[in-house]
Amino acid sequence: MTITTDTQQLSVNNQPITPTDSLQYRAIGRLWGRYVPSQEVIYKGQLITVDGVILDAILQKRASKIVQAQLDLSRDYLWTVYPRTLLSPNGIKLDVSLISVKTPSEYTESVKAEFQSLADNFSVQGLVVYQDFEKGIVEVKIQRKPRMNLEPTKDFKLRLRGFLPPKSVKCFWNFNVRRLGTSLVIQSGECIKLQEREQSSTSDISTDTTG
Repeated sequence: MTITTDTQQLSVNNQPITPTDSLQYRAIGRLWGRYVPSQEVIYKGQLITVDGVILDAILQKRASKIVQAQLDLSRDYLWTVYPRTLLSPNGIKLDVSLISVKTPSEYTESVKAEFQSLADNFSVQGLVVYQDFEKGIVEVKIQRKPRMNLEPTKDFKLRLRGFLPPKSVKCFWNFNVRRLGTSLVIQSGECIKLQEREQSSTSDISTDTTG
């Protein structure tokens, strides 16, 4: 069972990012923007994207070291991020954890355009646990690997915009996703593991691209 509305994929050095394991949980992407730390601590702040969207952000250890050592925070950079979607009074809120940063060697218009072309693409892979056919909402459960041996596995749900075929809940999907505003919109997807007794089928879908 596959869906396709756009073939653009998350890439690094123009090579698509694909999970190393067919059933690996995954939620990762790229954003081009300027990081503004809070007045209290440098590892908490906001990422302002080129289209003016303001996202709450946390610096992970690797990114924090780079920011403190050498980064000019008045400039935009290409960040590798972990996304989180949270319910808020205004709808769905997108937060990000900044895990690494790629800086241009020079800030020419062509270089900035190249970096921006890599941004806003996400790779999401996990178990579909909910879908709303009227609003075009898909919730995907992502499992985080424990950082230490005795730490329990932690799950979280990522809310995407789009439409899947019926009976996609409890199926394991691999999605290519694009950020539009504060929404993560499904561009294409493939069902990797069906529910038991579910027969394989192919179905095209349309995607809701509203924010």
